[in-house]
Amino acid sequence: MLLLVTATDAELGPIAATGLPEDCVTLVCGVGPVEATLNLGRHLADAAPEYTAVINFGLAGGYPDKGLDLLDLCLAEREYLGDLGVVLNDRILPLDPEFVPPQEFPCDSNLLDRAENLLARADLPPRRGNFVTVAGCSGTLMRSRYLSEHYRAICENMEGAALARTCQAYCLPFLELRCISNLVLDRDQQEWRATEAAARCGRALLTIAGGLVDGR
Repeated sequence: MLLLVTATDAELGPIAATGLPEDCVTLVCGVGPVEATLNLGRHLADAAPEYTAVINFGLAGGYPDKGLDLLDLCLAEREYLGDLGVVLNDRILPLDPEFVPPQEFPCDSNLLDRAENLLARADLPPRRGNFVTVAGCSGTLMRSRYLSEHYRAICENMEGAALARTCQAYCLPFLELRCISNLVLDRDQQEWRATEAAARCGRALLTIAGGLVDGR
């Protein structure tokens, strides 16, 4: 059984309206790393043995220097906790090594390859790359450039690394799918297409989930 996790009802809406594949369960985990960890952890504490994998899906802000367009689909190769440390104007300094928890989380390579193939066959080709999870969304081009360069990342979100860490604790394979709803520029220059991105992400998620359940 697959657990499909997203942050908000708005991101869940497109797949709820279409109908889930068999052997799939959904969870709305809330916005941000704290709510994501709390709600997924509480759910898995009771139900972890029922699941074969967890798929996180939703919206992301694309880093403009990576050549992304609005509504591009993206699959995470690795997730990073991006703003854990000392935040300065132009960079984020790491904490002393003795205090630093894990900050890098690879996604399941088998699920990643299968998801990429399923999307390609459905004419929904994704981009693959590193994702950054932040507690506070980037509101300036300077910050997005720093995170993009430092983590070699293509986009940012607010839950992925927290969910990946929770799945790691429960020994569950983790996959993350995002659709670009905005490019991370200076805040007053950003264009948002959240509704369309949620719909496109939902279509892609159903393609992946259906294929994984059917063994394709």
